Amino acid sequence: MTRVAIVTIGFLLIWMVFTTVFAASADKNEVRSLPKWLWVLLCLLVPFFGGLLYLMVGRPPKRGDEGGLGGRGKTLAPDDDPNFLRDLNKKMRKKDDEDDTKK
Repeated sequence: MTRVAIVTIGFLLIWMVFTTVFAASADKNEVRSLPKWLWVLLCLLVPFFGGLLYLMVGRPPKRGDEGGLGGRGKTLAPDDDPNFLRDLNKKMRKKDDEDDTKK
């Protein structure tokens, strides 16, 4: 057997184990499109395409739908963040009030 065949078989085995465990560990109420047991069978019986389909179609949606790394939420620029603008406005008013009382 050539090295390419050995590497390909190794990749397919690792992929099959990864996607099968990933599908089996998902909450059965959150898996989309097909029942959980059918996704596990697809990942086992159709190693590459079954797992690929599960990752693209069947995987549960992200929690919070906030995106970003580690669930930290969406990063906003300061001029787009309403909380930042509100705090800045309060600080400016406070500074103006202090300047008025000094005069």
